[in-house]
Amino acid sequence: MKLRKGFTLVELLIVIVIIGILAAAMMLSSGSATDSAEASNIVSDLRNLKSASMLFFMGSMDEINGGHVPTMTDLAQFSDNPDKYTAAGSGFSVSIAPSGQWSLGFDGSVMSRTGVQTRLTSRAASVGLFSDQALTTQYAGGNAVYMIGR
Repeated sequence: MKLRKGFTLVELLIVIVIIGILAAAMMLSSGSATDSAEASNIVSDLRNLKSASMLFFMGSMDEINGGHVPTMTDLAQFSDNPDKYTAAGSGFSVSIAPSGQWSLGFDGSVMSRTGVQTRLTSRAASVGLFSDQALTTQYAGGNAVYMIGR
């Protein structure tokens, strides 16, 4: 009987195919995790801005009663990371809705990804996300998302 050393070509090909299948599965699941993380980050940022707007509101009663709508710079000074919200192209905005409420918005480039939109849509009701600045339509996809600021 003769002893063989090494692997046959068939055994090597089987191992390569199995590694390829596992790599493909990892790529699919990592994209999903990235989209979920981006959606969580957007919600977290809007909540941070909401907290900042409450602090701004408490410190600026006279200005608000006079009809002053805060700018992103006004709100950012009360946030943990002001540069993130005021940087050019950050995607964050603040406006006043017809109801008198402030709407905080985000329309950054990450919003064009379908996976991020899907995750935000599934969380919309529980975290209070809207599709329009007027805060009348619950978020159900799109390239911008809004939250009540005050």
